[in-house]
Amino acid sequence: MPHHPDDPSPQWSPTGRRPRTAARLLTVLGVLAGPALLVALGAAGVLASWAALSLGAVVLGGGVVLAAATVFRGPGALRGRGGPGSPDTGDFVPGARVLVVGGGYVGLVAARALQARLGASGDGRHRGRRGARDRASTPVGSVTVVDPQPHMTYQPFLPEAAGGSIAPRHLTVSLRRVLDRCDVVTGSVVAIDDARRRAVVTLPDGVSRELAYDVLVLAPGAIARELPVPGLAERALTFRSVGDAERVRDHVLSRLDAAASIVPTTPDDLARRARLLTFVVIGGGFAGVEALGELEDLARRAGRQVGVGRDEMRWVLVEASRRIMPEVTEMTAARVHGRLARRGIEVRVGAGLASAEGGTVRLADGTTIPTDTVVVAAGTRPHPLLERTDLPLERTGKVRCTAMLQVAGRTHVFAAGDGAAVPDLARGALLADENPQVLTAPTAQHAVRQARVLAGNVVAHLGGRPLQPYHHASAGVVAGLGRRRGVAEIRGVRLMGWPAYALHRAYHMWAMPTAERKARILLDWVAAALLGRDPVATGAVVPSPRRGDADPGVSDGTPQTSDVREAPRPTAPDRPVTGPVDLAAIDGPTLREPHPSFPLLREPHPSGAARLGVPSAARVDGPVTGDQPALSWITRGRHDRR
Repeated sequence: MPHHPDDPSPQWSPTGRRPRTAARLLTVLGVLAGPALLVALGAAGVLASWAALSLGAVVLGGGVVLAAATVFRGPGALRGRGGPGSPDTGDFVPGARVLVVGGGYVGLVAARALQARLGASGDGRHRGRRGARDRASTPVGSVTVVDPQPHMTYQPFLPEAAGGSIAPRHLTVSLRRVLDRCDVVTGSVVAIDDARRRAVVTLPDGVSRELAYDVLVLAPGAIARELPVPGLAERALTFRSVGDAERVRDHVLSRLDAAASIVPTTPDDLARRARLLTFVVIGGGFAGVEALGELEDLARRAGRQVGVGRDEMRWVLVEASRRIMPEVTEMTAARVHGRLARRGIEVRVGAGLASAEGGTVRLADGTTIPTDTVVVAAGTRPHPLLERTDLPLERTGKVRCTAMLQVAGRTHVFAAGDGAAVPDLARGALLADENPQVLTAPTAQHAVRQARVLAGNVVAHLGGRPLQPYHHASAGVVAGLGRRRGVAEIRGVRLMGWPAYALHRAYHMWAMPTAERKARILLDWVAAALLGRDPVATGAVVPSPRRGDADPGVSDGTPQTSDVREAPRPTAPDRPVTGPVDLAAIDGPTLREPHPSFPLLREPHPSGAARLGVPSAARVDGPVTGDQPALSWITRGRHDRR
């Protein structure tokens, strides 16, 4: 039956020390007594000296192995898990229920550290592959992780995924694979009632249920900031997830392919080609500058293969503040500004965005930029979930925390990452200040270290031990600006070019969770260095111009309806055509007309003559749309070779 913590019987406690038993002492004495007995027999002449020494060495080696297994694994370990005398019987106090909201970097690292200290659960769901010592030495009974995605995305590598240096799926880490001893729930936490210690979770099928918890780890992250600019939400591409990186990459490459298909013979063709080759990135922070650098490098290299010159492409970086990259000093930002300008990139600082309607970006100063590509990387805002909780929030919408990463006034709630307002002790914040003016920046550098401190504080809180404050003095920042280009500012030392790029990759490779993902990313880098980036767009298709449209313009990827109606079908003799077709006899062919090189299909016609096309039952009445295949008139079976 389950053992209660108040029961004084000699049973292992999830929070107590492992008891020392006589079995350990007897094992150690046996290890020493066996070789001593053999040496004594050899000295007495009962055994040959060489035999006594050899057997003594074998017995001593085997005894050391047995003693190590007993001492370090605990009594009963040699009999297997669940055997007689083993503490892993499932009869112990389950311990505290820890709920981790968010499977991002903070949630993954914290849950991974907590599951290493996971106590034995009464139903045995959390036993995993770890030893009994790990499971029975802490008060953590179960860890549940809730996130809308079943994987974690390492966002600092998103620009390289968009640039083609890393396969997008290699930036993700499967939560179920890494957190094999946790309960991973794929769903969205829509509300938290901390007074009742309940969280409302909506599953993918729409069913909602409540999850109870004893300790809450809040790490929902942040979402992309929505700018109140007319037309931006409909035209712009975001840059926050792996899907966004793939979509942006395919879109840029498809614009190059579409521009290469236009022969600039008229001023309208020149304008269309220029519009396709103009790319605008909104946001001059780290995210926008890194995305712009990687995409520009990819487009320049891909343009050589499709026949688009570097001078034809126009890249524009729009930043509303007076300078780019507020994360670094003004001198470093000025150097990056100059490097981008030398690459032919227009950097417009202090330029507010007025609108993005009609395929034209309009700035506050009246400048217009006709473009077919607008990428928004203009920062983030706290997750909306925080507004649907009863936790104290800071004026920016982040949950208010202490330096111990505990939510102010809630000792059982911990928070870290982009949605937590944590006082930065390294910049002068006070330890006891719960509403500091100096907060840690929402960077990967702080998220990496906050997650580890948070996991240790959760275990210390449950074990009744003092908590450790989060204190980290930023060593500097690193960023990539394209292939073999980067910027770094480390303790006042500024680096540009290849050294900074190497530091950028080395740091984020160290921070990337799991050795398996690190190995895959390293192989991607080697392949990209040896073979080059693969400039193939697999997820974007540019619809072809439709005959009959007055001005096909530049398509935005959505099917458009043409006003073309079926023209009268030309007649032909009631026999297969074997000779050349008289093109003059075809009056106004449409997309539904067969190509002249194909034989005619006979169809009864009121006039008694054969008619071009398919049987009337197979013909679709209505306007021709842009997604209509050009050879849809071919009957089923003619091109289906089995």
